[in-house]
Amino acid sequence: MTADTAVAWDGVVRGYVPREPLDIDPGLALHETDTAAVDPVTFEVIRYALLNANVEHGQTLQRLCVSPVTMLTRDFQPSILTQRGELVFLGPYLQYFSNAQSLTVKWILEHRSADPGIAPGDMFLSNDPYVGTPHQPDTIVAAPVFFAGQLFCWVANVLHHSDIGGSVVGSFCVDAADIFTDPPAFPPFKIVEGGRLRPDMEQVFLRQSRLPGVVQMDLRAAVSANTAAVRKIEALIARYGADAVKTVMTKVLDAGEAVFRERLRQIPDGTWSHRLYAEASHTGDTGLYRYQLTVHKRGDELFVDNAGTDPQAGSINVTYAGLVGAFLSALTASLTPDLAGAYGGVYRRVHFDPVPGTLSCADFPAAVSPSGVFTMELLISLSGSVIAKMVAAGPTELRDQALGPAQPHWYGTIIAGQFASGAPYIAVNANNMIGALPASSDADGSDFGGHFWIPEGIASNIEETEQLYPMLCLYRRALRCGADGAGAHRGGRSITEAYVPWGTPGMAAALYIDDSFPKAVGPFGANPSSMGRVLVKHGVGLAQQFAAGVVPQDLDGLPGQEQPVDHKGPPVMLGADSVIAWTGANNPGYGDPLTREPHAVDEDVRHGRLGHADATRVYGVVWTAGGQVDPAATGRLRERRLRERLDTARRPAGGLPRIAEPGIRLRPVGGDLGVTLPDDRAAQWVSLSGRALLGPVTADYRTACAVRETPVNDLEPEFATHPGRPGAEILLREYLCPVSGLRLTTELIRAGDEPVPDMTLAGDAP
Repeated sequence: MTADTAVAWDGVVRGYVPREPLDIDPGLALHETDTAAVDPVTFEVIRYALLNANVEHGQTLQRLCVSPVTMLTRDFQPSILTQRGELVFLGPYLQYFSNAQSLTVKWILEHRSADPGIAPGDMFLSNDPYVGTPHQPDTIVAAPVFFAGQLFCWVANVLHHSDIGGSVVGSFCVDAADIFTDPPAFPPFKIVEGGRLRPDMEQVFLRQSRLPGVVQMDLRAAVSANTAAVRKIEALIARYGADAVKTVMTKVLDAGEAVFRERLRQIPDGTWSHRLYAEASHTGDTGLYRYQLTVHKRGDELFVDNAGTDPQAGSINVTYAGLVGAFLSALTASLTPDLAGAYGGVYRRVHFDPVPGTLSCADFPAAVSPSGVFTMELLISLSGSVIAKMVAAGPTELRDQALGPAQPHWYGTIIAGQFASGAPYIAVNANNMIGALPASSDADGSDFGGHFWIPEGIASNIEETEQLYPMLCLYRRALRCGADGAGAHRGGRSITEAYVPWGTPGMAAALYIDDSFPKAVGPFGANPSSMGRVLVKHGVGLAQQFAAGVVPQDLDGLPGQEQPVDHKGPPVMLGADSVIAWTGANNPGYGDPLTREPHAVDEDVRHGRLGHADATRVYGVVWTAGGQVDPAATGRLRERRLRERLDTARRPAGGLPRIAEPGIRLRPVGGDLGVTLPDDRAAQWVSLSGRALLGPVTADYRTACAVRETPVNDLEPEFATHPGRPGAEILLREYLCPVSGLRLTTELIRAGDEPVPDMTLAGDAP
């Protein structure tokens, strides 16, 4: 992972990019021997012992922490790293922490090895996003492991703390203009020295929190879990020898690198880009902001840049660490999930060249604290879109593994208030952990399938939430299928929940997300995903409803006054007769919805996920009087809609396209897009349905497409929003086969913006 070393990527004025080789004080002795002869059986025993030590590290964290965000959500990550901070094993927990510990450990080696020094029994704490964490609540505790006076390796964990200060309860400071109104950021300091917890530095960290008792328990859990992991590795060294264990670590890295190189070689060289938009850089803002990511594949290496991303603004930024973590989490989930967290070798083949001072690679003093619910998820979704395009250019078995774009934000709420005793509480509603998975090239997304970037996370039971906090849940239920997430394969469905205060005069919603336009769109012609929605109503007559034996389920039908909310609004006060409801998001689909198999639509209807009328509106499926699919009428309706698309589209310059000759071999890429293969080499882009030739693979195929633009808020009822919100500027641009009218791809784009090239291939690979 590299960037321009002529610029000060030092973790102070800019995100930290390690120098190679690291500038480590020569007085720190490192264990470097990794050439021991280890027989295959012993190798596997040591490898699995290391893997299990890391998994048990995570299980120890989960058992010892007291906050629901760690106990249940598993918003943490343990790691084992080499003596130089190269990742050996990552746990099955929050994956965008992939590089956080590695960056932080390398910074410690470069900046703390001389003063105050690194010694046995030490641990360092840091929550500085410019050093390595995605945002300040994510706090790293790193512990060196010594053998015979030499630094052998590191164990570390990073976990999300419930509140570490800042202007907003819960420490997601959406109103922050810069880091000085964000929670405090601490560069690495010794929290444990010589095996003894330093109470002075613990107090410095706890003093910032509104929940110091909860944070203290989670911090001590992090220290204890590190201690247990250190002892496991020391025992492993004592049994098999330091040289053997280090040899296994190095070969695990080398093997992961070899697997990744082999898979990359199956993908032709090329360039793939994608762009997403965010709204509201801070409370009260109505602006739109662009994030762009481009991947260049050259041989067995990837080169990633964020050129085209808007300058840093408000609180919607991440530093270099966040950008890299988001991309790597999507990359490893799609291309190397079978490595079981041994991803350090993969990271060797990925090089980053970000533009500093941008939304996805911010310079100090940009605010970053809300990134854990906004920008990190947006960048994971953006990365997933780019990677899905890249992998689609390779063989079928790789294309089918690509996970595609994820939910673009972390939907849910943070609600704060006081118990009857007067003690404060902060309820971080992470029930969006129920999640959903995007569709792939060969299957629908999994309903309620969680999130691929935190596979071990779970949501709270409703009863747990009601036991912990003074609130009552009116309902938790599935979202319906609709135009949102529609495709040839539809995206997975998520959930919606509603809560009311209970046994308390009120509470405050400190964080919520109400989109004015969808942020993610599925690959190769699919519809956008859902918009997160929030509904707040006051004076709804709950006492009367309950007295009548009714638990309200239709909030729109309740009496009372609806309070308008913004995407990133100020805290909303909820009285005893108020209700708040929020939705997750149906994830993006894959391919044109008009190519979805009618039997798959029928199955969704039969299971109550979709109504007959909506099935006709979204998928063009027609029903008989008896409620059965009418294949002939469905075919006619779909053909009419395809003609209507072309009739309302802007035709490509140059008139009718050339048509591929009957004998030429075509290879699908994704949806209706393919390439011609004369002499088994990719030569021209082609639409599979109309066999329209769309130009050489070295150029952008979309210039030969028919193009149709629709304001996304007018596209379907699922994407509508209140007038005057930023979504009015976002268009859905459809790139159509100029012969058949099928979508080849879609993009969400701000009115007036020029499109960026979607994908180009080198043109000389099979």
